[in-house]
Amino acid sequence: MATQNSQNDSETDPNRFESRWKRGTGWIGSRWNRFNDWRTRRPFMGGVLLCLAGILITWVPMQILPDLIFIGGEMAGFLTVGALIGVFVFLTGVYALYRPSKSHEIGVIGVVLSIFSLFGSLGGLFLGMLLGILGGNLCIAWKPRDDVTDESLAEPSKVDRAIARLRDRVERVVEKANARLRESAETNTQRSADE
Repeated sequence: MATQNSQNDSETDPNRFESRWKRGTGWIGSRWNRFNDWRTRRPFMGGVLLCLAGILITWVPMQILPDLIFIGGEMAGFLTVGALIGVFVFLTGVYALYRPSKSHEIGVIGVVLSIFSLFGSLGGLFLGMLLGILGGNLCIAWKPRDDVTDESLAEPSKVDRAIARLRDRVERVVEKANARLRESAETNTQRSADE
């Protein structure tokens, strides 16, 4: 009987779901934790903004295109290209979420396509273009947590090593030139002292 009363108490307890949510247990909490783990391992905001930009960029020509196709206007091809650019911007967002290792390249493609959307669909009333540029830049700037290191501890890049080698060569040439100039200055002062 005591177990039956405790079950009834737990069923009527209004804080029962709140405590499960805070602990991350239960069906909703475990799904939310898995989603957060998935989200942090990819450029989530960049991909979502690129998808949203693709929808806005595609929406503008799709409002005009059916009428122009029916009437037979000359702008139908131009608007079709604008709609295709919007679809490609959307697909870059999906691909950035699917393959986070390629987020840098996808971000560059998303920015370029968002700028080109200005010509085919007025950039999704400029808002789609701006969201695409922002999302592409977020994809470019995103780094996985494992790659984030302190720059003082990181190895120098190829460019830094090449600059260091060039600096060493220049310093050696300057040292040799200084040594020769000192020798010639000393010989000139000895000659002037002898005369």
